[in-house]
Amino acid sequence: MSRRTPPWRYSCLFITGALALTGCTDGSVPEEAPTLEQQARALLPGPDLRITELSAPDNAEPGQPITVTAKVCNAGDQNVYSNTTLQVYLSTTSTQQVPGPGTPPLTVQSTQGQTDVGPVYAGQCVSRSLSISVSPPSGFTGNGAYYLGASIDTQKGVSESDETNNGFVRGLMGVGWRPDLVVTRVDAPANLAPGQYVTASATVCNVGTDPSPSGSVQLYLSTVNGLTVPPPSGPPPTTQVLIGAASVSSLNEGQCRTVPVSGTVLPPPTSVPPGTPLYLGAIADAPGSVLELREDNNTFVQGPVGVGNGPDLIIRSVTGPASVRPGDPLQATATVCNTGFQSANTVDVRVVLSSAPSLAAPSTQPRPMTELPVANFSVPYLGAGQCATRTVQGPANSPYGSPVDQPLYLGAIVDLPQGVLELREDNNTRADSRVGVGSRPDLTVVALEAPSLAPLYGPFTVSAKVCNVGTTRSAEVPVEVYVTNESSLNIAPSGPPPMTAVLMGMAQVPALEARECVTRRVTGSAGLPPGAVMPNPVLSVGAVVDPRAALPELREDNNVSALSRIGLGSGPDLVVRTLTAPSSVKIGTSLWTDVQVCNEGTLSTGPSTVGLFLSTTPTAVPPTLAPSPLSQAPVGTVEVSPLAAGACALYPKTVSVIPPPEATPSQPLYLVALADVNQQSMEPREDNNLRAAGPITPGNGPDLVVTDVTGPSTASPYGPVTLNVTVCNVGTEPAGPAQVMGVLSTEEALSTQSPPPAPSETVVNVAPVPGLAVGQCVTTPLSGPASLPYYADPSSPLFLGARVDSANQVMELREDNNARVTSRLILGNGPDLVVRSVTAPTGLPQYSSFSAQVQVCNEGNQPLYGSVPLDLVISTETSLYVPGQGLPPYTQVQSPVGNVMVSALASGQCTTLPVQGFVVRPSSALSGQPLYLGALVDAPGSLLELREDNNALTMATPISQAQ
Repeated sequence: MSRRTPPWRYSCLFITGALALTGCTDGSVPEEAPTLEQQARALLPGPDLRITELSAPDNAEPGQPITVTAKVCNAGDQNVYSNTTLQVYLSTTSTQQVPGPGTPPLTVQSTQGQTDVGPVYAGQCVSRSLSISVSPPSGFTGNGAYYLGASIDTQKGVSESDETNNGFVRGLMGVGWRPDLVVTRVDAPANLAPGQYVTASATVCNVGTDPSPSGSVQLYLSTVNGLTVPPPSGPPPTTQVLIGAASVSSLNEGQCRTVPVSGTVLPPPTSVPPGTPLYLGAIADAPGSVLELREDNNTFVQGPVGVGNGPDLIIRSVTGPASVRPGDPLQATATVCNTGFQSANTVDVRVVLSSAPSLAAPSTQPRPMTELPVANFSVPYLGAGQCATRTVQGPANSPYGSPVDQPLYLGAIVDLPQGVLELREDNNTRADSRVGVGSRPDLTVVALEAPSLAPLYGPFTVSAKVCNVGTTRSAEVPVEVYVTNESSLNIAPSGPPPMTAVLMGMAQVPALEARECVTRRVTGSAGLPPGAVMPNPVLSVGAVVDPRAALPELREDNNVSALSRIGLGSGPDLVVRTLTAPSSVKIGTSLWTDVQVCNEGTLSTGPSTVGLFLSTTPTAVPPTLAPSPLSQAPVGTVEVSPLAAGACALYPKTVSVIPPPEATPSQPLYLVALADVNQQSMEPREDNNLRAAGPITPGNGPDLVVTDVTGPSTASPYGPVTLNVTVCNVGTEPAGPAQVMGVLSTEEALSTQSPPPAPSETVVNVAPVPGLAVGQCVTTPLSGPASLPYYADPSSPLFLGARVDSANQVMELREDNNARVTSRLILGNGPDLVVRSVTAPTGLPQYSSFSAQVQVCNEGNQPLYGSVPLDLVISTETSLYVPGQGLPPYTQVQSPVGNVMVSALASGQCTTLPVQGFVVRPSSALSGQPLYLGALVDAPGSLLELREDNNALTMATPISQAQ
């Protein structure tokens, strides 16, 4: 069965003293195929223990206590019930061995510690942590790098099908008292032009054990996916060229800094064929001026970039339905962009369904049999920096040889004929959206609500929302909720849950129609999973629907929810619930903020303190971690009174605007609040004390922003449309007069083309904006024709948008926040029925009758002739399920309880109808569950409307409770 691939399926395994890379490389290192002997052993019956992950600090001081965590998986077909021993080593070589009983200790290797792992069931993994005191092997001279590794079942207590794969080596770990500089990130444009003066940024971190002196970082272009530190003397590598360099001031241990690096783009001495990307990366401390614990980890490659002067076509996104029946029309929306420097003419795009998770780049070879076209479209012209979005439709057929009722990948290919000479030819495809194709249900947990802190072994409630995103009705299945100390929840269809997951509770999910959802409240209790690191264990809660795989589904890989952090125990839990900050400030002045502090714990708390900081990042650390990072500056505190469990308090506060020491004059800042900054309260959770607001632009000047764009949801093609655009000055100085432009756009973000508009936009109108004082806003109506943009076709989605000061009349603090896109606009002719309000008495007993008032409006541009039904519906959900065309609104989750007919309505006309109903509990409702009243107009879908997604509305307050 293909569901829920074990987390160790693609892992790096240490086998017989060599690092065997199994599906975990980025393509730069060739993979080693298992030998025939290893393949044969993998087929033998029995358990098979192996380590797939080993985490620890990058460096440590001798004698320093650190935590090492190993993930142990049983790749065999039989359970391991007995305790097995896990040992951790440091060695001078990448080959490690288990010390034999009674043998003298190895001079090249030292055992750091060991722990019992406990049972590991077949196909499952467990994580075990142990605290070790770092002890390097003999010959340690004060500073060095050693290989950190581990081995499982060192006592040979388990008879395994393969005894050769019990070891794992993570890599080098520095031991000593030195800094260690690494580059963790490089940000730059997607493409570079030869001779262009470019500014990138590099993030340099000190992962060592001592502060580092001032150093440098260098930016490189390379023909290969890797960088080499240039030798002190002699010629540099011909595969790379230096673009620019920047100094990096001193860094405390554990501190990072992002620095700008500028330079001129030059090609490396080694040439590459046209269309071949180069690799952008950086080297920390390339001259070797900083004495480090490790010198082998100073290089970093961010990824490929195009270098040249031509266009570069990419597929930015491809979206479609969650599922579709075979042969039915599949509607997909694809966005193609030109990220190069020159325009491209006649851009062709093919949308496909593929059984493979990646699409082959365009070439002269026939397309693979793993993909099948859905539809094609063309864009006649695409300028540099421009995008075009198209919605196309075609039959949902599976590629040849693909199994029926299975998920496929929805993707797109641009410039399949290779008619455009591009900077890069390797980035013309995208296929990262999965679509279930078949006639089956598909259950998934789309939302999970859980308390931030729950009692250990005491009752608590988790709410799970389950949806059927498949094409047919589902059967009744359970949903189970677990507490785990892993970063993911992996529940096998058979056998017990993994030792790292504790079942908290379960509930039954009723049969759901296609596209229907239900929310189930699961009440239960949970203890700590075995191996949880104390104190303050990192725990999460998650849910899995149909855990036994009893229901055949279109997809079996999406039954597990996203995980939510949770704490188990008793005590207070202080959090900053809200934090406000202005958009801009003047340095040396003060700013006003509102700080709301809540106790989300189970016990009351005494007085505490919230620390307020200005930071160059949306993070801050308590001042107890001395010395304080140069990226933050303390600006004030809030003294919080004692709070009972569940109580909140709001504190207004004025703080001084003091930029951090390393902040540049115009660098955006963040206001950061840390609850219990002095650690006065013992909390079961310490990970949720931080809240950030921003970014905040420092400086003196105005800043014009579009804060809202409102208008109709439908309009006739080329008919009149009015946009109401609100412009505010969120800067620190008054703004002079400017202009505001209202547009209709095919993009959800307006183009930065200057001067606008781009071909993806059409201008509704332009109007003057008067001078605005600091904090002042003005709303301007803009009326004009609702015409299609040049890039649009009748099926393209349109959005209401506006931009202010596109001519750059006003010198602003920020020029990147002048545009805004809001709601969608449907162009067409027809009626559009909308339920605007539903009112009825509340607190009604079951089977009682009542009268409701429902307002229905025709927001279309043509009248409603004849009549359509209006149904009153009682549901366990806060939103109604709208059935497909011709289907009744009755399901196990909702029941119709009243009905009237809506007669003719002119365009723009509303009517309020009295509807008689009676309280009936839907068949899946649980005792005590709230019941919500809603109204649904034209449930059978007999009326052709401009929009079909706005026909239902539900009261916010429950009308009754299920008995």
